[in-house]
Formats: sequence, C-alpha cells, structure tokens
Amino acid sequence: MERDRTISYYIKVAETLKARIRAGQYQPNDLIPSAKKLEEEFKVSNITIRKAMDLLAQDGYVIPMRGVGTRVAKTGDDLVSIEITGSFRDWIDSAMGGDLQLTVHVLEISITSCPKRVSQILSLAPDKSLWRMKRVRKLRGVPMSYFINYGRPEVFSDRITKEEVERRSFVDLFQERCQIRLSEMVQRVEAIVADIDLSEVLAINFGDPLFFVENIYYSTDGQPVEVTHMYYRGDKYVYDATIQLNK
Repeated sequence: MERDRTISYYIKVAETLKARIRAGQYQPNDLIPSAKKLEEEFKVSNITIRKAMDLLAQDGYVIPMRGVGTRVAKTGDDLVSIEITGSFRDWIDSAMGGDLQLTVHVLEISITSCPKRVSQILSLAPDKSLWRMKRVRKLRGVPMSYFINYGRPEVFSDRITKEEVERRSFVDLFQERCQIRLSEMVQRVEAIVADIDLSEVLAINFGDPLFFVENIYYSTDGQPVEVTHMYYRGDKYVYDATIQLNK
C-alpha cells in the first residue's frame, strides 16, 4: 500500500491503458477515449492525462494526431515469449527473441570485484577478482533485457570478444572458446522492481516490474563455471511453460 501511494497518478493511468491495449480492448488504429472521458473515468486532472498520453507515445503505444485524437499504434506483438519446456535449446532460442530481430550491444567487458553471491557459487575467495561482461538486448532500438555474465578470469580473459558476442550465442561461444563442455543449467526466477541503475540501462521508470533470472552453468564434471544475471522488462517478456500432466 505504501508503494502504491508513491506512484504518480499519470504512471498508473498509462500502465492501465497499456494493459487495455495489450488485452485488445483498444485495437490498432482505434481512437483512445478523449482526454475529457479519461479525466472523468480516472478522476484525475487534464495535466495527469496529458502526461500519461505522453508516456504512452514515448513507449510507442499510441500516436497523437492533431485534430483527430490519439490512435493506438500497436498491441502486445512485441512481447518476447520465453519457453519453459525442459529443453535448454528451446529456452535459449526463445530468450534470444525467436523470430524477432533482437540486437545485442556489449556495454563492458572487464576484470572487477566479485559480488558475494557469485563468489559463493563459483567457490572464489571474497577478495578475488572475476571476469564480467554487461550487455543489452534491443528491439528496434528499444532496450528489452540486460545481461551480466560472471566467470573466472583465467577461463574467460581474452577468449571472448565484443564483436563475437554481438553476433553469436554466448553459451555456444563459451563452450567453443573456453573448451569447457556444459552439462546442466540451474535457473532461478524472481519478480523485482527496477532500481535507479537498472531503470537507466533499460530506459524504464524507477520501480517498473522486472523478471530477474539467475542461470548457473555446470560443466560435465559437475563444477559451476559461469553465472549469468538477467533482467527482463516486465512489459516486454512473458514466460510460457509446457507441463506434461501424465508424467
């Protein structure tokens, strides 16, 4: 309840209208109800409605048309569906966007201090440095997800380049360049909200919903060799699971 009071009314209005667009209540090319009707429905001022519509236009949901009104520009067609079938290849292919043309932009490759949880997973001393890579996936220039990869410097340093990662699957590159075969991935998913740093990278608002996914990769000898932290925008991704009822 406390957080709900701190969210600006225009964000609440904008998110409600986005949900209606994604649900098909407002179809592409439909006119959004007039500002006057929205003021009455949401019991807010004209300024609040204008700020909400500006946010919808900025996010590509609507197109303001002078003398006509505001038309719906798109639905939820840009949602990326991440498939959970028990197959790693299904998961990685869907997470990479499937048929959508996602582009990868590497922000940084460096040797840096090790977060406590990662050091525990990789059995590293707290004061030991590690290899880290940060990258963003975008769709038509819009940030969709943010990845941070962690590994031992002696395994990764100088073996994986920015240019290759922007063209190929990181997991395939890792196995090929580092000569380590992977046998298992353990995944953990949490619902979180964006902090200041994440909101800046993903071009979203502070407090917007995110999926946080942690993947731990194990080699064929059972050793954890790489940790990936992923932040997926809650308005851009959905999880789809296939569950066999007779097993």
